[in-house]
Amino acid sequence: MRLRSLIPALLLAFVANLSPLSLAQDHPAAQDRPGAKNQPATPEQPAVKDEPVEAQPDPEVKQAAHALIEEVLQLSHASQIFNDLRGTLSGVYIPAVRDLVVGNTPGVPVPDEKTAAKLAKLLTFLDYVRKAGDELDVALSENREAMISDAASQIAKTAKLADIDDIRATLKLPAITKGLDALYAVTKLLTGFSYEDSRTFTGFSAWASRQDLDLQLALPGMPKNGADVVPPKQRIAKAQALVNDLLAISHIDEMVADANRFVGEVYAETAPIPETERQELRDQAQQFEFLYNVQKAVVLAAAPSVIAATLNDEQLAVVHGFVRSPAFAKLFELLRNAVKAGTAFTKEDILEAQKSFENLESKAKARDQGQAEQDRAKAEWDALTEKWKEILKNRISPETREGLERSLDELKDEGAPI
Repeated sequence: MRLRSLIPALLLAFVANLSPLSLAQDHPAAQDRPGAKNQPATPEQPAVKDEPVEAQPDPEVKQAAHALIEEVLQLSHASQIFNDLRGTLSGVYIPAVRDLVVGNTPGVPVPDEKTAAKLAKLLTFLDYVRKAGDELDVALSENREAMISDAASQIAKTAKLADIDDIRATLKLPAITKGLDALYAVTKLLTGFSYEDSRTFTGFSAWASRQDLDLQLALPGMPKNGADVVPPKQRIAKAQALVNDLLAISHIDEMVADANRFVGEVYAETAPIPETERQELRDQAQQFEFLYNVQKAVVLAAAPSVIAATLNDEQLAVVHGFVRSPAFAKLFELLRNAVKAGTAFTKEDILEAQKSFENLESKAKARDQGQAEQDRAKAEWDALTEKWKEILKNRISPETREGLERSLDELKDEGAPI
């Protein structure tokens, strides 16, 4: 069994595991599976003449495949991601858009009639997305075990226990687990904020857009009102405190160091590129590190004076308050986590994973099935995917489906409201 033949199973099972309710419920009994109760009947595939009898799943292999899929779902953080997305939609995005519609967003004026109408349509669409997610969540919880069982059965028709063991060993490699952790860390940049965080960002953005600032006028030698700007020492001290807090809270040095290490020590050593380009990457990583440190020293020396000359005391207080806010700290904490997770790989991790994938492909080619069997397997996977697609689709109420489609069409007709 090729590794790519497992992809449909994992995708199907990934969807099955999206429901957070599945973590708190027992698996449904066999009589509650699709086709037994509250499930639409699926048409049988017409028999094909003059073809071999369809392969039957090996029970032992099916059990191993089932365990493998469960393991992958746990490693992928599927349930957590879906739960986070639904929670953020209902607890952050929908309230934030509702605030915009009624003029309850800090620093943002009440929208005009046309803008309010467009925002209202966006709010309607998001609310239907929420309803569809809630209904899908229930359907996924009820059918999780049946979906995984179907996928495991399909795998067991062509796979052997050795194939399952090989794939499990590959999925446990550091490169794979780190990659899945990195994906989860990236999703937290979308789902890691609260309603209050969103109001902080929106309020500061609205305030900043109203300021008439020109950093060039604060640079040495640039006149303002006929004279060079000389900010008072007290304001420079406040600006210095702002810069110090910004550096500490943003973790920028740490993120730059992680990214530069990854490029120079991992990507440059493992990427499938000519040796000349590999050496260029190494040199560029070293050069970047040197230039960053030099330019950082220059910027830090000038920043307090430039900021103090650009902002008045009131503006400086607002910016510093934003930098010290929980929302700002959370933003850079999540960003640092994403960078750290995305650069956590070592050269050995990548090379080990590359070797493992090559071994899997080599074994698969040695016992590759004929084209007819491959086509049959593909058709069976397609049919299984379509079966569950229809079952889940039909578990969303007609009212919700129609409302979702109608509100999406209205958004497309009028364009993005914001």
